[in-house]
Amino acid sequence: MNIKNLYDIFDEVRNSIIIVNKNQEILWLNNWAKDLLKNENLFIRSNFNQIFQFEYKDKNKYYVHLNHGEKFYYKIFSLNNDDLDVIMLYSKDNFKEDYNKIYCYEKIINLVNDGVLLTDYKGHVKIFNPAQEKMENKKFEDLYDKYLWDFYDYDDESGSEHRKVYREKKPVLGKYSLLTYKNGQPKYLYYNTYPVLKDDEVIGVFSVSKNEEKLEELLSETIELKRRLANKDFTSEHSDILNNGTSYTFSEIVGNSEIIQNTIKEAQSIALVNKNVLIIGETGTGKEMFAQSIHNYVNKSEPFIAINCAAIPENLLESILFGSVKGAYTGATDSEGLFQSAGKGTLLLDELNSMPVTMQTKLLRVLQERKIRKVGDSKMFPIYCRVITAINEDPFELIEKGLLRKDLYFRISGLTLNLPPLRMRKEDIKFLTEYYIRKNNKLMNKNVAIVTQNLLNILMNYSWPGNVRELEYIVENLMIKVKSNSNILTLDDLPKHIHNILKLHQDSIETDISIGNDKLLNDVLNDIEKKMILKALEETNWNITHSSKKLGIIRQSLLYRMKRLNISKK
Repeated sequence: MNIKNLYDIFDEVRNSIIIVNKNQEILWLNNWAKDLLKNENLFIRSNFNQIFQFEYKDKNKYYVHLNHGEKFYYKIFSLNNDDLDVIMLYSKDNFKEDYNKIYCYEKIINLVNDGVLLTDYKGHVKIFNPAQEKMENKKFEDLYDKYLWDFYDYDDESGSEHRKVYREKKPVLGKYSLLTYKNGQPKYLYYNTYPVLKDDEVIGVFSVSKNEEKLEELLSETIELKRRLANKDFTSEHSDILNNGTSYTFSEIVGNSEIIQNTIKEAQSIALVNKNVLIIGETGTGKEMFAQSIHNYVNKSEPFIAINCAAIPENLLESILFGSVKGAYTGATDSEGLFQSAGKGTLLLDELNSMPVTMQTKLLRVLQERKIRKVGDSKMFPIYCRVITAINEDPFELIEKGLLRKDLYFRISGLTLNLPPLRMRKEDIKFLTEYYIRKNNKLMNKNVAIVTQNLLNILMNYSWPGNVRELEYIVENLMIKVKSNSNILTLDDLPKHIHNILKLHQDSIETDISIGNDKLLNDVLNDIEKKMILKALEETNWNITHSSKKLGIIRQSLLYRMKRLNISKK
């Protein structure tokens, strides 16, 4: 072969190649070697052994280093021309060398916790790392160089997602599929699949699967660590909360949906403003929990006092709130009212709409003047507490019914917090169910870890009129009934009366709604909800208040649904 042609070939090699004569004089450097040594002219006709200082030899490898310390090893190949030797030089330090990069990449792929599967342009399996082996319970040696679709028993390559990505040159993201069974249990993997493009041609396809077992282990460890820390600090920190009349902070509010997280953030912002607060929410949505959390966010050292206005007779409510002096009425004694007892803390007036209108008038005066007069006394006493009120219905409907004074509403609603019902944050149902299972596992010394899909479907599709409190009650009943040696909750564990309520609701959905083959339940429910809202808006000429009344929901709830369903007036 012509030596010039040989040099052209060596220039394409991605390694440093140096040609020397028998006296070890450097005669030629390929492009990779020029880049390594920087100054070609300085080294031509120089002695190789003076530039690369010998350290030792191991078999057919010579280990050397440059003056600045960079280490190499090389192999010598003789050309047919006995006067020339080809030195193939490998850097032990330079990451640009292909073999170094490949070695590092292989180490990384084999050690990461996520599964990696690579097929070449033909569809042969080339990489199946240990994490993927563990997740799928398969061995790389059984797959190597086989067609992917043959090993997974697809009818042909059209059933392979890798071949689809190869043909379309587009990634497939966020897939969650059943790929195997492990210990008799179905094993689902969450993965992304990407094409490997070079010069706009696909040379391979690879998938990265999340190792959910490891994530679950880490999550369990985190929960256990938090539990231990909570127990460790229980005496010093949690007792302070209990001593001020509360049991909850924002950290106790459970839910991972966007709507509940935004509600918590809004409540935290409200807590920083020292004004009266109105909390609106259906029964069981956690109004007192939010009230206590608002108090503890900024005012933890002061007392928190709550009173349910519906539970106190009208003739006692005034003296309980404002206090009384001896002789004011039969049996009256000198007593301090709740407004004074709250000091600089917080007074929660729950179910304010149950307070008699005559008392609402007196309450309005107190909130305006920030002073109270005890029953039977002529003196006025200043009050310093923050007042939080809570109602479980639409305030404008209560005003129209005469159950809430309009002027009192405007006085108490300077800061308003609307709590979403559970049916508006469906994604929290599974999360809350698992939370209450863990809670009751500890209380009842059980080890429940799984909820069957049938039971979960019924829980997800129930309307939850009692909201989170009702869900907690149902999970509690399930946990009581499940056998001590069982780790699975099923429909059979539901008490009969609860089963009938949930099943009746599920049957009504299946009877009244015809579900298309191409639509899931949530899609159908969203379609129906959108049609009902649009109809109500059109019938009321897009009057939000009147439309919400026709639909039987509060105004804020309608606005939220319109935003979620992308409904706007054209």
